[in-house]
Order: sequence, then C-alpha cells, then structure tokens
Amino acid sequence: MGSGLRKGLTAPRWWRLLVLEGVTWPWLGGLQGTPGSFGERWGCGAWGALGGPCGGGAILGAQPDPSCSLSPRQLLGFTCVEVSGLSTELVQELAVALGQKNVKLSAEQLRCLAHRLSEPPEDLDALPLDLLLFLNPDAFSGPQACTHFFSRVAKANVDLLPRGAPERQRLLPAALTCWGVRGSLLSEADVRALGGLACDLPGCFVAESAEVVLPRLVRCLGPLDQDQQEAARAALQRGGPPYGPPSTWSISTLDDLQSLLPVLGQPVIHSIPKGILAAWRQRSSRDPSWQQPEQTVLRPRFRRDVERTTCPPEKEVHEIDESLIFYKKRELEACVDAALLAAQMDRVDAIPFTYEQLDVLKHKLDELYPQGYPESVIRHLGHLFLKMSPEDIRKWNVTSLETLKALLKVSKGHEMSAQVATLIDRVVVGRGQLDKDTVDTLTAFCPGCLCSLSPERLSSVPPSVIGAVRPQDLDTCGPRQLDVLYPKARLAFQNMSGSEYFVKIRPFLGGAPTEDVKALSQQNVSMDLATFMKLRREAVLPLTVAEVQKLLGPHVEGLKVEEQHSPVRDWILKQRQDDLDTLGLGLQGGIPNGYLILDLSVREALSGTPCLLGPGPVLTVLALLLASTLA
Repeated sequence: MGSGLRKGLTAPRWWRLLVLEGVTWPWLGGLQGTPGSFGERWGCGAWGALGGPCGGGAILGAQPDPSCSLSPRQLLGFTCVEVSGLSTELVQELAVALGQKNVKLSAEQLRCLAHRLSEPPEDLDALPLDLLLFLNPDAFSGPQACTHFFSRVAKANVDLLPRGAPERQRLLPAALTCWGVRGSLLSEADVRALGGLACDLPGCFVAESAEVVLPRLVRCLGPLDQDQQEAARAALQRGGPPYGPPSTWSISTLDDLQSLLPVLGQPVIHSIPKGILAAWRQRSSRDPSWQQPEQTVLRPRFRRDVERTTCPPEKEVHEIDESLIFYKKRELEACVDAALLAAQMDRVDAIPFTYEQLDVLKHKLDELYPQGYPESVIRHLGHLFLKMSPEDIRKWNVTSLETLKALLKVSKGHEMSAQVATLIDRVVVGRGQLDKDTVDTLTAFCPGCLCSLSPERLSSVPPSVIGAVRPQDLDTCGPRQLDVLYPKARLAFQNMSGSEYFVKIRPFLGGAPTEDVKALSQQNVSMDLATFMKLRREAVLPLTVAEVQKLLGPHVEGLKVEEQHSPVRDWILKQRQDDLDTLGLGLQGGIPNGYLILDLSVREALSGTPCLLGPGPVLTVLALLLASTLA
C-alpha cells in the first residue's frame, strides 16, 4: 500500500502503523478503497492518487507535515469493532493521541480502549483522564504507582459511569486502601484526594465524617442512594458541624446545602425559622440564573406532561398550608384542588414553595381561569406574579390600586419591565384614565414606570395631576411621550412665572417647540446642559447664537464638551462661524464668511424626492461664492 503513496509526506507514528497494517477506518472516510475520500471529508491536503492519510512512500523516514495533524473531531468517531482489530502497540498510540488532543469520548469507547490496553503505558499523564476510570486499579500496585493513579482519577469525570457500573464500584475501595484509610473516619484531605469518588461513600462514612463529607455531597451530580440520604438526614437533624442546628440556620446555610435540601425531613424543616425559609424563598426567586440539577428543590421548570396520578388518601389537601412544601410536583398536581387554591391564595405567598411547585400552582390556576384570573386571585399572587408573562396579564381586568401596589412591590428588583408595563396598562384601562391616585401610586412604588405607557395611554392624564410627576419619573420617556405630556404640563403650570415655572416645566421640555424655547431664552433661566441636550433637535436648530447664550447663561461653556453630539453638532452647522466665535469657546464647523446659505427644503418638498446629500427634513448646503473683493 505504501509504495503508491506520494513521497515527502508523513503522519504521526500511529497513523504510520495504520497504513502499514492496512486498516480501513470508516469514520476517517477509508484508508483503502475510494481515492480522495479522506481528503474530501477532512480537508487534508496530502491525500495522494491512491488515497492515504496525509502520508507518502517514505513513511518511516519522512518529516512530519504539521498541516495534516488531526483535530479532536476527526478522532471522535471510532467504534469498538475497529479498535478490536488493532495491535496493542497501536491501541496505546491511539490512546496517547486522544489524550494529547483532549478528545471527549463516550463510556463505550473508553471501555473498548481500556479492554485492549492489557498493559497501560507507564506515562499515565499522556492518557485521557476519563480513560483511567476504566482501567483495573489492581494493575497499579505499590504506594507510588497507586497514588499517582488515583491522583489522576480524582480529576476525572466519575459520572461517566453509573453508580452500579462494575468499573466504578471497584474504584472506591481501591482508592481508600491506596490512601491508607481505615474505618469510616475521614479527614478533609482524604475527601479531597478521593475527588468524585467521594460521592460514592457509604452512609457509615457520612454518619461518622459528616463535617467533611456533607459539603462534598452537595456538589455531587447524581442522586444519593437511600443509605446516603438517611445518613445525611440524620446528620443534619443532629445539628453538628459544619451546618449546626437547623434552628440556627441562615439564608446562606440553605444556599450552601443546595442539593441536600431534598433529603430534609419534616422535623428538620419545621426546626428552621420560618422567617429564614420565607426570606430564602424570596432571595432565590430574585435570581433566575440560579439553576440546580433536577433532583434539587430549587426552581426546576414545570412540565405540561406531569403524570396524572390519583391522590393518595394520606396526601389529600383540605387547606393550603406549609405541609405542601413536602409534596412532589405530581402530588401537588393530583392533590391540590384549583378552586381551593383560588379561595386561599392569600396563604400562598407566606409558604416557601419552590419554583417547581409554583409552576404547578400556576398551571392549576391557568386551567381554572383560561380567560384570565379574577382580581380576587390577582391581588394575592405574591411571588407567583414572577411567573406571569405579558400574555397572561393582558387577560386581566384590574381596577384596584391595592392590587397594583402589591404586585409592584413583588416585581421590585426583578427584570419584569414588560410585565409591569402590561400591568399598568391594564390598570389604566380598568380605571378609565390615569387619575391622580394612579399617578401617585406609580411615582411612589415604581419611579420611571410612567414612561412605560404608550402616548395614547398618557393622553388620558388630566393636567391637574401633572404636578405629582417628579423629574426622575420622566427620565426614560421618549420624544413621543414628552410631546403628549409637555402641553399638559404647560397648562398645569401656566399661573407660575420666572424661576418657579422653569423648575416645574424643566422635566417636560423634551417636548417643547421652538417658540417656547425662545421665550425661555428671554427669561434668563440659565438652563443646564443636561436639559438642553434633551431638547428636540427641531426646537434647537432655529435658535440664534445670542438666544442660546441667553438660554444657557453660565452653562454656555458646556457647548464645547458637547460639540460633537446632537443637537449641539447640528446647531453649530447652522450658525455663522463669526457668530460662534463671539462665544470664545473655540466651536468649529459653522458657516464661514463669504458663503451663501441655500435652503433646499422647498425644492425637496416640491420634487417629492428626498435629498441624498445628508439627513434631516431640511438640508442646508453651502455654495462657495466669490466675496465682494472678487466681484
């Protein structure tokens, strides 16, 4: 086979062995048979006329071709059948190559390689970490050999193997022997040395070494077996280190326990201060990124295909109380009557339900009220409101400000801007207008929420309640919203004058027309730059340099800082440079002397064709004319 390959090209040693042995690997496109198949599949440029893996006739003596090194993806697809036909030497070379490329293999592939490695290479560090899980630990006798082996195993992914797998079951006893552990008492160093194998420690180790074993079990991915669960529950109930008595647990203690929370029995739960349970529930609900494995009690998602089961007689629910936190989701689904839940919604928020349990409760309410919840239920949703989507809220009819206040309090600190905006919209629709009481509620409980309303909704605000709006309530309002609110504010404050009027009208000036801005410039109001920058561009452009100087007063120096930003930049382009120079700020970009301003807006309007020379409804171009000295 080698005689037909191109000279001057080569491959890694294990590739050379493949070629010499004439092995066909379907997962590489075939080293025999179809010419060019390997090169076509993997893009290796050294494929010859007869087909070959980046190699040539001088395979044993040529220099490596770095461009033909294989990627992890190319090494991933081998099967047991293919490995079984290789020599031991070639299997060892393949294993080392996989380790060097850090290829992630399946348990079946690792088991195949391990089975063919009758004598593992002396350099364990060259092998894939997870492959060591499948090697026989008896092959590493002696203190030095076994400690080196198990120090590597501690870094491997033990969860590749199920707990009942023979390879996994033989590792823990061998590791304990290697590390010199006698009895069931472990030190922190012992647990650290075991790595993922510590997740398999029997209940006797959990009972006798709870202080060091429990914190490690928290990080185990797989569920604990019955023996481990009973030992962990008993240890936690005794209240020894590291967590102490349940009656002294804090929110951070519950955070630390994480995946051990499902093993807590009722005596433990009832010993935890109720205030801590409620506070922890609220804290965890504010962090939607805090996800835990499915077996934990923290926030798994509700599935619509919850198994419909008959409620066991001992689980029948006659009232909504704290005992329900021990119910699994299928038990809640089967045993909680939706009508009972709706009638006792005022009790739900006081109970530290998990996110998974709240999903079940929401599902039951959705089934009971497919057209939308009644306000008697909405008012008492509490943290269940965090589960609502804007689509859910659009079905509601809300008229009570007490309901609005309750839900705004719940939403505080959460990313619920869309839900809150929809809720406020439903309140405005339900009450008929944005009256003073509603505005007062919004400004007190949700600064900035006024700007979440559409201009159409804001049009229902009577001028008489504009005085209740604070500057911070308008920070996020856009031009269209301020266009609606400014005339109302001007009417509301029309009896004021001077500085008193300016202080009141200033937050609304983003909707002011040019005429009103010009009028303010004659009143020496000393407008700050932040307010000036929020003025409408169309309102600023017609102002003269003298008018802007009067409008800003001592703040006019700030124009230099903002000269590259709209509307200052656009205003500068409209002014004569000699007028700008009178400010002494070094503003540049105005119209030089000797230039004539040609306003093309009329021609553009008549032609109906937008001008292509620049943006804006009115384009000013400068035509260079000869000065009078050239006339």
